[in-house]
Amino acid sequence: MNKNIAIIILLTLLGCSGQKHREIMLNKTVKVFSNDYHEQAENYTFKWKAPIGPNNKKILFNLKDDMLIFTPKTIGFYEVNLSIEDIAEEVVTKEIFYFKAIPETTEVSIFEPVKETPPTTASSKSKKQTKMQTAEKYQPQSNKKQKKRQLSKRNKPPKSSIATKNTEYAIQISAWPSLEEARIHQLVLIDEGFDAYTQRFYWKKKDEVWYRVRVGNFSIRAKALVVKEQIEEFSGITTWLDIVLIK
Repeated sequence: MNKNIAIIILLTLLGCSGQKHREIMLNKTVKVFSNDYHEQAENYTFKWKAPIGPNNKKILFNLKDDMLIFTPKTIGFYEVNLSIEDIAEEVVTKEIFYFKAIPETTEVSIFEPVKETPPTTASSKSKKQTKMQTAEKYQPQSNKKQKKRQLSKRNKPPKSSIATKNTEYAIQISAWPSLEEARIHQLVLIDEGFDAYTQRFYWKKKDEVWYRVRVGNFSIRAKALVVKEQIEEFSGITTWLDIVLIK
């Protein structure tokens, strides 16, 4: 019996050591998210499981948008499981995140390596400033005026405005405080044949993240207006064109 227990413990240790664990600080907040899907979070649903800590204990956590947030209270290994679904509620991928909580005292040696920089003494600074002031003092006035003219020419914007071909139009239809509400409206539009999508944006006035439903982008304004009228006729919602500039 003891032999079997020893084998099980050995296999468990081997399993843990075979995974790549990211080191985290004890009693420090950890934000977990998918690197591959974080930038397009509004197009997916993120289903998290409670983090598992040392001794297979479930850990308390919070959810914010596409992130899971928890704070390790015990030294040891942690595991977080995530399932990502698309708008059709089909599983796109499953991810597992492995962490190793370590004491706070080792934070500097692990996460903040010291970078050596050449020392700058007060005397070297003063010498450099003196040289610059001297050069400025004895610079001919003609050279100064010429340099100012060159800078002003360099900083002037081009006379021609942004070309029409570099302008695209998106139809703004609605905005919602939750991703679920935005997706419902997006699906309604898709069912009617419109290429709708959900876009996450930060509403500075309310200090909140909102989700807007849009159609487009259109390179031709006339075409965007035709689709805009079709959407308004179908939905009864007053929409508007948002100009998107391509750099």
